[in-house]
Parts: sequence; structure tokens; C-alpha cells
Amino acid sequence: MEILNRASAQKLSQVRMVGNGLNEIIHISEAFGRAEDLGLDLVLVSTDVKPPVVRIQDFKKIEYEKKKARKANKQVSSLKEIQFKINISDHDLATKINKIEKFLERGDKVKISVRLKGRERENPERAYDLLNRVETSVECKANKIPGPMAISILEPIKGASGKQQKEKSQASSSNAPG
Repeated sequence: MEILNRASAQKLSQVRMVGNGLNEIIHISEAFGRAEDLGLDLVLVSTDVKPPVVRIQDFKKIEYEKKKARKANKQVSSLKEIQFKINISDHDLATKINKIEKFLERGDKVKISVRLKGRERENPERAYDLLNRVETSVECKANKIPGPMAISILEPIKGASGKQQKEKSQASSSNAPG
């Protein structure tokens, strides 16, 4: 869509005006007259048809609404961090896993880190086992970061959300013959 002005519309003799209950073929000068009377812009909607289709509207308002819609569609994801200790109880682990699932459903990325203190550093395998337990209990895409600390970044799976996937798996397991 583009705004028509008198210079760019010289090659057009007639146009089809649509909008507000209108659908008529008129001369281009009459279309400009109507637009000026209303204090709005004459916008070219389609040039593929004969005669070209125009509409009277406030073009800046349309551009603003499109920009606003693009901004709303742009998803803002942030990185949330949750820290674990190796000796975490099962209930505390379940609570943190629920929190991770909420973050992933919102579309946020979650950084999981397991802190090792003192003698715990001698057995880093326990930290990686804890990371694996968390990753298997949460449906997401996991990226492990190598290094001295056990760190993993969980990203939501594109497409269906985690709740929808769980509901599908529960429905399929309940329908299975027993």
C-alpha cells in the first residue's frame, strides 16, 4: 500500500474506490477531491486489477498500527537462572522443576547451574547426573555448556507448548489397551 499524490496518479484515469460501503469506479480527480474533503489520504490498495483499487484512509494511522502489531508479535524472551546444590531434596527439586516449566511455557530460556563446594568438586559426575534428571523431567531443548561448573541452558520447544505435549502423552497412555 502506498499513498497516491497527484503527480504519481497522472497515468491513472479511473480508479475503483472501496471502503465505508463504497465500491464504485470514479475519475481519479474526484477521488482526490473526496479525500481532501475528509482530510485523509488516498491510498493505492492494488494495482493488479483494472482499474486500480484505492481507499480513503489515514495512512499514518495504518502504519502506526502495523508497527504496533509487529512489536506485539515480537516475542521477548529472557534468560532465567536457577541454581541447584548437589544435595537437594526430592521435594525441592520438584518445586524448582515446576518453576522451570513455567518459565519455558512463557517462552523464556532457563540457565541451570549446579554449584559445587569443597569436597563436592571431587565428584562432578553427581552434578551432571542432577542436570540429566532435570532435563529428562522437563520437555525442552537442552544445551550443556562445558566447563568447571555443571551448566545447562534449556530452551522451549518451538511449536506445541509443554502442557499440550504432556496432555497428548497422557491421553495416548490412558487410551492404551490394558
